Amino acid sequence: MSKEILLVVDAVSNERGIAKEVIIEAIEAALVTATKKRYNDDVAISVSIDRETMIEALLRLAPLVEQRPAGESRPAVDDDAG
Repeated sequence: MSKEILLVVDAVSNERGIAKEVIIEAIEAALVTATKKRYNDDVAISVSIDRETMIEALLRLAPLVEQRPAGESRPAVDDDAG
């Protein structure tokens, strides 16, 4: 797909007079939006297209869970509580 992306970027840049970087950023943003719609909107998605090879990389990050400050432990569970 890298060759196809490069051809589209070149064509749009030449025809519309838009900088290639702007077009690549728009493609990245569109891929993020499409991925979020297809999967889960609650996770962080990042798409990066290598400017030299035009190969895209997708990074999907799981939602963050609450983190406790260092040294703070979980509350003790009381087995006798009822």
